[in-house]
This record gives sequence, C-alpha cells and structure tokens, in this order.
Amino acid sequence: MTVINLLAPIFLVIALGAGLQRGGMMTAELIVGVNKLLYWVGLPAAVFHTLVSAGSGGTGFGGLLIALVGATLITAAIGWTSAPLAGISAAGRGTFVQAAFRGNLSFIALPLLLTVPGVPLAQAMWAVAPMIILNNALTVVVLAVSQSRGQGNLVTTTALQIGQNPIIIAAVGGMVFSQLGWDIPEAIGTTLQALGRMSLPLALLCIGAALMTVPVSGNRAQAGLAAIYKVALSPIIGYGLGRWLGLDDAAMLALLICLACPTAAISYTVAKQMGGDEALAATAVVLSAVASAISLGVVIAVFAV
Repeated sequence: MTVINLLAPIFLVIALGAGLQRGGMMTAELIVGVNKLLYWVGLPAAVFHTLVSAGSGGTGFGGLLIALVGATLITAAIGWTSAPLAGISAAGRGTFVQAAFRGNLSFIALPLLLTVPGVPLAQAMWAVAPMIILNNALTVVVLAVSQSRGQGNLVTTTALQIGQNPIIIAAVGGMVFSQLGWDIPEAIGTTLQALGRMSLPLALLCIGAALMTVPVSGNRAQAGLAAIYKVALSPIIGYGLGRWLGLDDAAMLALLICLACPTAAISYTVAKQMGGDEALAATAVVLSAVASAISLGVVIAVFAV
C-alpha cells in the first residue's frame, strides 16, 4: 500500500493530463507554454534552491555520479552494439541508442527526487546536474555519428545544447553558491522553493498530455527493446555498479529513480530535428512511459518503503 500511495498520485496526475488533453482543456499551445514555464523557471528554481540549501552537504556524491555515468555509458554501448542485430538501420541507430539511455531527468526524475521520502537530496542534485550535461552531449553525439555529421558541426551542436540549457545553468550556479558558502535572502529562497514545488504536478500533467499527441508508429518491437533497455537493463546495471561502489540504500534509491524513469520526451524532438527515426523515437517514449510504472514501483518498494 505504501508503494501504491507513492506511485498512484504520480500516474493519476499523468492520466489526468491525458484526459484533459483529450477533452480539449490542455491544448497544444498550453502544453508548449507550460513546458517552457517548467523548463525555464520551475525546474531551474528547484535545482538552484536545493543545491544552495545543501551547502557543503553536497559532498559525498562521487559514488552516485560514477554509478549513474557508468550505467548510462554501458547501456548506450550495449544499445549501439545490438542495434544492427535488432534490424535497425544505420540512420536509426543513434535514435535507438538515445531512447535506450536518455532518461527523463528533468520532468520525471527531478520531481520524484524532490518528493519521494528517503532521497538524499544534496547528493542527488549534485549527481543529477552533471548527468543532464552528459545526456545532452551523448544524445547529440550518437545522433550525429549515425547521421554521418561532420566533426565541427557535432562539437558546435553539443556546445549549444549544453550552454543554452537553463537547468544546467541553474545547476552550475547552485554549485558555485554552495561551494562559496553564499546565502540567498530568505524571501528569494522562499520564492524559489515555491516555484520549484509547482514543478511536479505541472510536469506530470504535461507528460500525460504529451503522450496523447506523440505519434506511435513504426517498428514497435524495436521501440519496445529500447524501452526495455531504458527501464530495466539500465537500472539492473546501475544496481550492480552501486553495490560494487558501496552505495547505501538512500543513494541507491536516488540512483535507481534516475535510471528507471522513462525515455525523455524531448528525445523525440531532438531526433526529429537531427534527422533521426521519428517513429522509433516517439514509440519508445510512449512504451517506456508505460513500462516505467513497473520499474519505478519496484525501486520504491525495495528502497523507499
């Protein structure tokens, strides 16, 4: 019942978002606007405030970060190697790989880390911030390589993706404030906290609404394999790495929430912009979102209860 009580509100709000979209209340324009609000205001405010509040307590995140990076890179490598065996074309190889490793850290993992009891927030935020950078960079790399893009364009595109990401900027700013021991005025801190708290319900509503508009098509078996890599293989690899590194249960909870969350919805947009397999990307997003209900349920049942 504890697992149900923790997960049910999350997926009920996602379902509500889907219902509101079908009912015409969450229009395409509204979804775009709310996503921009979260991306530019809500989530950066939550990340910055949490890191500043953590202060020097952000130390000790190294093992968690190593496990996250290791699981992500190993999953990406397995995806890249196995893609031809699954019948995926050379042009679609990068799309398959990014669907297999790129979790929805901004709109699923971050809100969950802020709400699930037992998560070591300071360590989690210090580890997630570099992961957002890695996910953006690695996504651009695998898509560009599979499309045979030039090296100069690859470097430029990756740098722009990282440098223009407000969550990354907020994370770097929060780390600087934390390391220098700077305080922010109480009124500003309370404001940032309030803005951050809006992130979870709005993000979940948008995820639900977006799932109703993503075109599910193409080879569902290939997309299903990418979804399995994302919500099952990646957490299993992360679990092994985490135990090998000696992470405690609290750190394991943060690690596995990040790895068990579904493929990032933005991966469909990025694949579309960079000439990847749009149908594969879209279908993997939807299938992984459904499957993540099981993976996240297992993680919370084992480590948060």
